[in-house]
Amino acid sequence: MQLDKVKSLPKKVINNIEGIDGLTVYLVQDYNNSFLRRLVDFGEKVFGELGMDQWGLVPQIRHGNVYVLKEENKKTISGLAILMRDWEDSEKVYLFDYAIADDLQGNRLGYYFLNIIINNIEEQGFKRMSLTVDIENEPAVRLYEKIGFRILETSVDEYGKSHDRYIMLLEFN
Repeated sequence: MQLDKVKSLPKKVINNIEGIDGLTVYLVQDYNNSFLRRLVDFGEKVFGELGMDQWGLVPQIRHGNVYVLKEENKKTISGLAILMRDWEDSEKVYLFDYAIADDLQGNRLGYYFLNIIINNIEEQGFKRMSLTVDIENEPAVRLYEKIGFRILETSVDEYGKSHDRYIMLLEFN
């Protein structure tokens, strides 16, 4: 299994989180069945039955960008981000899945994790990132707006009746 180190989180953030040391962001380049199962389990914990299964994750690892936030030398996943290239705009990526483990939320890890990903995506030559978010997920909307995303529109019934989503966009500098 190959994990390419992207960048460590700033020490000032890690020091503010008791009991967590050495968090690292990895760009997943390969997998084995054990690691794949951990990714699926993490997604199921966060997204329930809507989490990505192995049939969705394998092509994302091979053809998209999958980022993992984890403690070095530990198997526990602390965060996950899955991005895919936009077919209609070659300079844009779509943030498909993004999550921080429940027990680590509220510690600014989401902010730093996403900024590291944005920097890496920008280094790959992309100019924009889009996403959708549940309009009732106020903490996520606040996070995205703090980073610089803006709401372009509201998509009513995006995932079925009463599953409205904001479509958000971030233009890189």
